[in-house]
Amino acid sequence: MKVQFFSFVGEQIDFYEFQPSIDGDFVLMDLAFKAKYRVIEKVHGDYASNVISFEAYDHYGTPKFSKYKYVLLFVSEHNGEIYHEKYQFFDVDKTRSGLWAYCGTPFEYEEYEIEPKPLENIDFYPVIEYSTIMYNETFAKREFPGPVFKHRNGEAICRQGVYLDELFRIKEEAVLNSRG
Repeated sequence: MKVQFFSFVGEQIDFYEFQPSIDGDFVLMDLAFKAKYRVIEKVHGDYASNVISFEAYDHYGTPKFSKYKYVLLFVSEHNGEIYHEKYQFFDVDKTRSGLWAYCGTPFEYEEYEIEPKPLENIDFYPVIEYSTIMYNETFAKREFPGPVFKHRNGEAICRQGVYLDELFRIKEEAVLNSRG
């Protein structure tokens, strides 16, 4: 069985839950979703269209990637069907230089030991900012730590992160490598 792997920055077009047909005594412990995304930038692999449809399964409910406007997604083709690599994504934003990047450190949820590269200073455009006026200063700085975030006038502004090539390397060397 040949498995094609594709990674891309995408923007959601459609996303909805569906009830998959299950054969025999198989018990599905996940919710199932159909997704359609506009392919904005190809990161790894080949895919001929600028729109991709795939299925996503998640044990915890609606996949978190569906909540972001732009995401770096990882999908694989199995027996003619395309599936999201379960739980694998990064929300990404544009930078002033036109590249895509992730705000902050992307290593907090990785299960495997990899050598992280230092975060880079990134000028996100539009600016990524979060209101901190409802927090006390200690809590705000813990939730939005420096030097990743600069605090000013009740706002936490993202100043550091990771570009696409490093995001892909993190997944490739960690969880995707272990999945084969």
